[in-house]
Amino acid sequence: MDYAEKLAIESRKWGGHLQLEASGVWHSWLCQPIVLANYQHRNRIENLAWPEWARKVLGGPARRSLDLGCGSGGTSLKMHAMGATLRVEGFDISEARIAEAERRRIAAGIDGRFCVSDVNHKALPASTYDLIVSKESFHHFIAVESIMEQVHQALTPDGLFILEEFVGPTQFQWTNLQMLLAQAQLARLPERLRILAWGALKNEEGRPTPAIVEAESPFESIRSAEIVSLFQKYFDVVAIRKLGGTIQQLLYNGIAHNFRLDDEEAVQQVKSLCALENLLVDRDIIPSDFMLLIGRRRKENAR
Repeated sequence: MDYAEKLAIESRKWGGHLQLEASGVWHSWLCQPIVLANYQHRNRIENLAWPEWARKVLGGPARRSLDLGCGSGGTSLKMHAMGATLRVEGFDISEARIAEAERRRIAAGIDGRFCVSDVNHKALPASTYDLIVSKESFHHFIAVESIMEQVHQALTPDGLFILEEFVGPTQFQWTNLQMLLAQAQLARLPERLRILAWGALKNEEGRPTPAIVEAESPFESIRSAEIVSLFQKYFDVVAIRKLGGTIQQLLYNGIAHNFRLDDEEAVQQVKSLCALENLLVDRDIIPSDFMLLIGRRRKENAR
């Protein structure tokens, strides 16, 4: 399979994902509201959501912001709503998601433009953006070094680069420890909370082969394990937040829909799982598979 074929598969997959997102079905760990609230709490900088913090640090809204892998525009539109940017721009390979992003942007009357483009081969204009972001998309990029070079030179001197990303094992090659921890926590749950959508009982989360991952999504977490070290190489780090997901992403896969807010036992289980993962991550017993990384341009010749 050549690069163009992989790009087409990836585009179709994430374009089709719009239907799942619109359905309201809890399809991932962050769909569960208590889990999401815990994640968002860990995501705060100086007790502010990062768009609010960025506005504070920049001294006002960014004149232009850029969203790499912008999808249907949700991150950029939220930044605008929170006063973090005046003009939103973004790139994504999915025509369907870009069409939805443009529809939403135009309906909201927001200045900017979302375009279909491959970030791996995109040259960015120098010293242009006060704020460049990527949320849960950067782990799909292959040309990580080149993209970071482009971001570095495209930032204004005081601009910010913000990644909110999956930085865990490349191609979902889960560690033995995180798989065992997820399995142990699953064993603690009542069976009714472990019923998969198709009726089977979930006892563990398996480790897919790289070939299986690539067949479904050719660029899925293709270099995810390298993101943090390369970010630290190319940028002056302003802030890092460990967001978790090392156990919970695996545990809730396929069963998140069972943990309803009107189920007291389920709610208590969710709170217990959040507390456990927070403890293990904060004490560096396990790594954090999701992280918030904020950086600035390095001084000349610093790399």
